[in-house]
Amino acid sequence: METTTCRQCGTAFAPHRTTQKYCSTACSRRRRDHEWRARHHSEATQSLRAQLESTAVKYRIRSQEAAVEFHRLLDAAEREARDQLSFQANRHERETEALRTRLRDLASINVDIACEIPELKAQVTELQLENARLIHSERADFQELMQIAGRLFELCSRLGLPLDKATKEIFQRRGWRTNTLVPKQ
Repeated sequence: METTTCRQCGTAFAPHRTTQKYCSTACSRRRRDHEWRARHHSEATQSLRAQLESTAVKYRIRSQEAAVEFHRLLDAAEREARDQLSFQANRHERETEALRTRLRDLASINVDIACEIPELKAQVTELQLENARLIHSERADFQELMQIAGRLFELCSRLGLPLDKATKEIFQRRGWRTNTLVPKQ
């Protein structure tokens, strides 16, 4: 009798029939189960692959649609940002130009004032000199007035005439005593 190798476990055995491929029914069942799993596993794998490919295509399409929408929104936001930036830049440019114009005007006024300063200093000096001259003249007039008042008082005293009421009030307002004609101290 011939020996054959079991297709499942690989052991040598003497077959009872010419068509026997496995050494035992256990090896036959194991092989049958293994082939059944392989067939069904490949069917399940193919089914899962088909589902996966279908889902991948679906999500790829959604992803492309989302990317298109995102780019559309991004372009719109970019246009709006550019418009806003352009508006702000124009507004700031106008404000800057207005401030430059104002600065030029103030610089012109400053130059005019700087030119007027020497003239004003000369006028102030003239006014100070005029004020000093007037003060000196006022002091001289005051001394002359005191001399005249003293002479008046002396004449009135020698002649025995009393001073009238208005003259007495002037003497009192000036702080002069009618008895000595010396200013009050």
